[in-house]
Amino acid sequence: MLKMNRMPSSAVRPAKQLGGGCSMLFGLPFIVAGLAVGCFLYFPVISTWWSARGWEEVPCWIENAEMKASRGSKGGTTHKAEASYRYQYAGRTYHSEAVSLTGGSDNIGDFQQRAHAQIRAFEGKDRPFRCYVNPALPEQAVLFRDLRWGLMLLMSIFPTVFPLAGFAVAIGGWLQVKNAGRNRKLESQHPGEPWRWKREWAGETIQASSNGLPFILGIAGWILLVQAPLTLAVMVSGEVTRSALSLLALLPSLLALIPLALAWSRCKTRLALGKPSLWLKQTPVRPGDTLEGELRFDRVLSPREVIQARLLCQRKIIRHTGKGTSTTTENIWEHTEPLSAGEARREMTGVALPLRVEIPRGLPCAVVEDAAFIAGHSEQHVWSLELRSNGGGKPAVLPLPVFVTREEAKLAESDTSHEVEVIAPSTEQLVERMKTRGVHAEFDSAGIPTLIDCPPGRFRGVGIFLLLFGIVWFTVFLVMASKGAPWIFRIIWGITSPLILGMGLWTLLHRRRVEITADELRILNNVGPFYSWRESYAPRHIVGFTHDTNMQSGNQFYYRVRAETTFGKKKTLIDGITESVTAETLAKRLEDWRKKN
Repeated sequence: MLKMNRMPSSAVRPAKQLGGGCSMLFGLPFIVAGLAVGCFLYFPVISTWWSARGWEEVPCWIENAEMKASRGSKGGTTHKAEASYRYQYAGRTYHSEAVSLTGGSDNIGDFQQRAHAQIRAFEGKDRPFRCYVNPALPEQAVLFRDLRWGLMLLMSIFPTVFPLAGFAVAIGGWLQVKNAGRNRKLESQHPGEPWRWKREWAGETIQASSNGLPFILGIAGWILLVQAPLTLAVMVSGEVTRSALSLLALLPSLLALIPLALAWSRCKTRLALGKPSLWLKQTPVRPGDTLEGELRFDRVLSPREVIQARLLCQRKIIRHTGKGTSTTTENIWEHTEPLSAGEARREMTGVALPLRVEIPRGLPCAVVEDAAFIAGHSEQHVWSLELRSNGGGKPAVLPLPVFVTREEAKLAESDTSHEVEVIAPSTEQLVERMKTRGVHAEFDSAGIPTLIDCPPGRFRGVGIFLLLFGIVWFTVFLVMASKGAPWIFRIIWGITSPLILGMGLWTLLHRRRVEITADELRILNNVGPFYSWRESYAPRHIVGFTHDTNMQSGNQFYYRVRAETTFGKKKTLIDGITESVTAETLAKRLEDWRKKN
């Protein structure tokens, strides 16, 4: 039965604007804190180190040397090597107290202890030590001009992460305020027509949503801006040849490859399709009707280009956890239409391709009364059209106005014979959905699964990340063990390091193959060439098939299908499914197999 909980726009939009304003204020302290550390600590030290490479080495006499220890509120102890010395440069005598380029006390490595031990041996002696003098400013000198990459790496985290986090929160709040104001303006211009109350729907054609390319490039640029000086300094200083651990200082710069890869996938789509738009013959679109119109492109497409137009109906589930909320998106219906650019009609500014898709009855849509976007729902539905070129890249997304009017919604409420139900995916859609998750599936003519093959490495990205993180984690454990760190840290790192590495290897090597015949269900597991085991169950040994969620990554929930046996065990048949309706459909079809046999 279709149920609607509506909230007037006068209550929704001011709440959104207030939340957006608070987000902007909340992000500002992070931006200021990160920039302060960068401007007053990190960048000055890096700049001074580059300059100090050209300073002159002159003899100096140590007048006083001592080590100061400071105990923090949490029990940690930091050290600082202090000294006063004199030196001569260009016939004049100068005094200085600068020991290192960084100054201050710390407990990163044993630099302070080594520095103190060296200068202590020259304290009050006629035998000179050495210092490095800035020729342009002779009163500026330092005893040690070492690049303390470990301290610099720790220091670089603040100007890298804090401004990015603060900017993301602040810009998100600003966009929320801006969009709320724009939507309110569109609502006043088109009263009673909520299919025009969105920026992408305001014109005669539906425009593609922003792909966030400038923001992603900004993230990559900021990471490189902050981390590139340290990366170059580590390479130029020769620290890599002296200590392999210094390679850790290169990792933050490599993180920029992630947003750069995301940006490239968007650029490929932009180069292939330009800025696509959709002209609809009838607006709004309703379930049970035909979506008919034209896809318009602002450039001439290659006649060999094949565009995959994927129509999606998605369910957004809002889960309230304490004071926060998380939103997950699941596909409940989809249809893919291949379009050949050779059939496109040439226009003044580009080309146009006809599009026609039959939308089944019974699918949900956005139901509105006086507000375009309803807040407080635990479940919402969103329609979109994804366009992907055969050259790959992230698809361009066009939001679709699929609505019913207030009168139609009232009729649906009063007519209990027409309930809105989620349409189960077809066999072809099940095969395609599982293929996108790296799973090979086969079905018989009745739609019963006969093979589910989960190959090794289908979560290759997760496995590689776990291995790399585990290697770094294990390296930290080795450093702790060699430096005599407290036992509690060595125990924690010593236990978690092999666990993380083991999870990474399991993710990359484990394979599960489920074979289903009329007489039995066989589960074959193997971990590379090292270990394998096999289990077989007759239909009478299985109580039923269930589906549930067993993993969450960010706002994405992953589902699995399990078989519950008469022996009191639950055996996982497939996991890593991103849509609950897919897992539910698989469980139902397996249940049909059990009842049939």
